[in-house]
Amino acid sequence: MKKLIIGSLSFLLVACGGGGEGGNITVDTGFRDYNELFVPLPENALYPADNPYNAVKERLGEFLFWDPILSGNKTTSCASCHHPDFGWADGRRFSIGHDGVGAGPNRLGSQVTDIHSPTIMNVAFTGLTINSQLSSFVSGGYFWDLRADTLREQALGPIQNSIEMLGDEIPVADALPIMVERLKAIPEYVELFEQAFSSENAITPENIGKALATFQRKIISPNTRLDQFINGNTNVLTQQEIVGLNKFIDGGCARCHSGPMLSDNQIHNDEAIINDEVVRTPTLRNLSHTAPYMHDGSRATLIDAIATYEGRDDLETPIGEGDFADIAAFLNTLNTNSFYRGKPERLPSGLTVGGSIN
Repeated sequence: MKKLIIGSLSFLLVACGGGGEGGNITVDTGFRDYNELFVPLPENALYPADNPYNAVKERLGEFLFWDPILSGNKTTSCASCHHPDFGWADGRRFSIGHDGVGAGPNRLGSQVTDIHSPTIMNVAFTGLTINSQLSSFVSGGYFWDLRADTLREQALGPIQNSIEMLGDEIPVADALPIMVERLKAIPEYVELFEQAFSSENAITPENIGKALATFQRKIISPNTRLDQFINGNTNVLTQQEIVGLNKFIDGGCARCHSGPMLSDNQIHNDEAIINDEVVRTPTLRNLSHTAPYMHDGSRATLIDAIATYEGRDDLETPIGEGDFADIAAFLNTLNTNSFYRGKPERLPSGLTVGGSIN
């Protein structure tokens, strides 16, 4: 069967309702060889050889993720911008940093990031393609501009960012050494690091990053209806969802949004440029949990996001208004509520879980 890798699209949506009339793409209800474009997401997280999994490291990483001790003023945590109640994002266009109070859209503060916080769901699979060998896969890159090669490196970024977690009182160069000394002063953290990394004096910046990365890899959302469909359960999608899948392909979306993550995790210079920025292709999984959309959070709804690409002349078959609902219906098959939403009841530091998010 002819391969259907064509066109381009950068971020899509999920919605309900019928479509078809007024669309530019021919309605096609037939089945195709979708395995040339999509494969199911792995059922289990993938861990790199230089940071293998163990349960203590995951527990330690979860503590660190929620512990504001890693922020300059001890009030901000990773969970301030990546909270399970908001799909492990924050539901905001731009995040509120180290002086914020509250969580999600209700968080208030003057320190505002200049880019939208993406979800951390499925970061274990970032960069995974249809041709990746799972046994040797190493995830990456990270951030919207791919500046971090590894999840460990990415996890340390916000701790050293003066807007996000660090604040203005501590020089960036001193951020990680100070956090190390804080953790060393807490006996429970000393014990957890030694158990997690099987060594003494285990509290180092590298191991802080490794523990955070190990926890984040826990948050995955496999076995969506699309995954089941690709695995052979052809009854799991409705007719409209199949029409939407075919339009997704014929409209050019699958050129960049394919594989297990529906993302090639690459920067394309011909992609939509917003605020003069060109960013990586994001995943399309679990979009119903992660509004608003785009790297600048400029699209409040998923319909708004797909409408951004209406009539683009760089698409082989431009998408029209009548195609929106069908493509949205297909993208709804990438949602699942079966992802980890836990939080610790207490922290080794004795600080408030999550910091000033309540």
